[in-house]
Amino acid sequence: MKKTTITLASSLLLASFSFAQQKYSIKADIKGEAGYMLRATLVTDNHKKTDTASMHEGDHFEFSGEHAGTSLVMMSSTHPSAKYEYVKGGMFMPAPSLEFFITDKPITITGDANELYMAKVSGGKINDEFNTLKEKTLPLVKKTWELRQQMAKMKAPADSNARKAILAEVQANGKEIDNIQKEWITKHTKSFVSVILMIRMFDSYPIDEIEKVYNKLSVDLKATATGKELAERIKGVRTTAIGSKAPNFTKPDLNGNPFTLSSLQGKYVLVDFWGSWCGPCRAGNPHLKALFEKYKSKGFEIIGVANEKSENLEDAKKAWQGAVKTDGLPWLHVLNNYEKSQSDLVASYAVSGFPTKLLLDKTGKIIYKEVGTGGDGLDKELQKIFGE
Repeated sequence: MKKTTITLASSLLLASFSFAQQKYSIKADIKGEAGYMLRATLVTDNHKKTDTASMHEGDHFEFSGEHAGTSLVMMSSTHPSAKYEYVKGGMFMPAPSLEFFITDKPITITGDANELYMAKVSGGKINDEFNTLKEKTLPLVKKTWELRQQMAKMKAPADSNARKAILAEVQANGKEIDNIQKEWITKHTKSFVSVILMIRMFDSYPIDEIEKVYNKLSVDLKATATGKELAERIKGVRTTAIGSKAPNFTKPDLNGNPFTLSSLQGKYVLVDFWGSWCGPCRAGNPHLKALFEKYKSKGFEIIGVANEKSENLEDAKKAWQGAVKTDGLPWLHVLNNYEKSQSDLVASYAVSGFPTKLLLDKTGKIIYKEVGTGGDGLDKELQKIFGE
């Protein structure tokens, strides 16, 4: 069965070394960018903001503002080359973004609007480090982007064999990029870039391997918010393995009352990680409703754990409650966004994609886990338990 998974946007919400506000300055000269807009998305300590240029003259752009500590920047453009359109005015595939870091050093960028992601960035030790990695990975990123556009132009099923060949090359490039990044991390265990790469690449590491690399990171890196999240996710993989007792938690329900997972012991419980924004999650809800209706009288319960994208709690609550009502979901629900900084269930359960479902037995032990949709594994597990 084909699996559909939405990967975590939180893997891009990264930490800083310091919370003190400081000025930043970016000067970019991008050939062919005149008449178009550049945007700089700053990601710092689980928060992100998007800035536009404070000064723009022809191909020259300047950004300035404040940020806290070391921030990842993802720069994008409204230039036509920044995306490939499948359908005019409709679906499109975004080009890779230009990535770099800002600290307290001014940044200078030179490049071409046709390949913004390939632009040269200078300013600060961390970008010097990052550039040594990009020298090896960017040629593969460039080739992969070209292959994806080539594949998008093909017509199925006439070009199915050619499409498969291109897809195989894309996948091979992805594995090579992973290997290059992993090798780089092992040689740069004091670089902030390493901890960011590790949280992004978490699912491509066997748990023993990533834990071994984590243990070699500097104390400073482990103390960052991203380093702490990495430790929590490693712990989560260990504690949510099949046969393990599911981590207990307490979160407010739809009515604002505290709900504790252990209160459901004595029932078979499905812990369903989802979100109002997750298309595959919501597409699978009708089938989940049918399973709930079939087995609820036999001791089956579902607890939906929603993780909303909005950093504003009221907006997150509104989106969550609206989706529950619209989809008519009759089971128990909690919102992970409540006091997320103190108790992040996505991290503690090592959730790497949405939807993720864990089935617990009557003692709270994990007996089944699936990430994505499209299979019938859960149906078979429930049939084994309830006999039909």
